[in-house]
Amino acid sequence: MGRPRTRGETGSGVLGTTLGVAVFLVLLMFAAHLLLNLWVTSTVEAAAHDAALDVALSGVTGSERRTAEARALERARASLGRFAAQVRFEFEPAGPNQIALHVTAPELHLLPPVAAAVFDLGGLDRRIVIDSEDPR
Repeated sequence: MGRPRTRGETGSGVLGTTLGVAVFLVLLMFAAHLLLNLWVTSTVEAAAHDAALDVALSGVTGSERRTAEARALERARASLGRFAAQVRFEFEPAGPNQIALHVTAPELHLLPPVAAAVFDLGGLDRRIVIDSEDPR
């Protein structure tokens, strides 16, 4: 016959498995939080870059430029869907023959704020500057 089991080992597999699953889930949530915010950053940056590029390639000035800026921002907001309500786009003065677009977006939270502070992503705050076409 085999060795008799001691009472000290009873349930030790359950405890180790439970702790292992808990650690795995915490790491999975951190990874999902980070990936979601990286995706938001790249999506908003792409929309803002496309908007600034649309205005730069339009080659218009004065009031026509304001119209081109409004159309470009409308397309950028449409590409972001519901998240566009949380994003702020603003064309800023730039150097001669340059277009500057300042874009800000909040960080998304999957984790409680205390845990999310570990990454301290802080959302998106970028200024995109593109040389414009000469309107000759």
